[in-house]
Amino acid sequence: MEDIYFFKLAATIVFGVVLGFLSSIPVGGVQLEVIKRALNGNKKTAIATGLGSASSDLIYGLLVLFGLGDFLLNAEFQLLIYSLGIIVLSYLLFKSFKDRSYMINENKQIEYKKRFSFLTGFTIAITNPGVIIWWIVGFNLFVGLNIAEITNVIKALFVISGVCGLALYLTLVAVILSKFQKSFSERFLYRAHISLVVILSLLIVYFIFKLLALIFNFNSYI
Repeated sequence: MEDIYFFKLAATIVFGVVLGFLSSIPVGGVQLEVIKRALNGNKKTAIATGLGSASSDLIYGLLVLFGLGDFLLNAEFQLLIYSLGIIVLSYLLFKSFKDRSYMINENKQIEYKKRFSFLTGFTIAITNPGVIIWWIVGFNLFVGLNIAEITNVIKALFVISGVCGLALYLTLVAVILSKFQKSFSERFLYRAHISLVVILSLLIVYFIFKLLALIFNFNSYI
């Protein structure tokens, strides 16, 4: 019986890590900041940004799986979060555009502080209520596979392993890009930076659209 129990625990961990890893692949605000720091040669701050995001996801995951999921999906709560998200992303867009000249000057390097980078990753992730849906869908998928009996231990293990999977992906991105950063030409780095600015702009547009959808109540069309 103990062997079966530990097998179920191991299966839960593997499922959570894989799910968290895959879910972090689509490019979002956190990924953009990790990439930007890594391409600038700031591996530690890039990792700190990813860990900040993972900390935020840990909070959301625990809240969703332990009873506050309905509150987090409340329209008023999401209205506040999307508004904060627009402010945060707009600041990052302004800073990214301001830093663009550093990408083509080898004598300059953007300096990032690890504490600020951690806070940046945390803030971006905490102002993205879409992660709430991810936890709900991911956990329902886990329950549907009937891997283990759902207990508080299993719930906590699922959340922690999912967060570890997310942190693993972002850490790998930071390490790989920072390692090969010198292999990229200055012009390539500049163009990559501008591309990240464009994607960040699109994210702001998406957040604005979601905010307007909540205000004017046309979620049925989303």
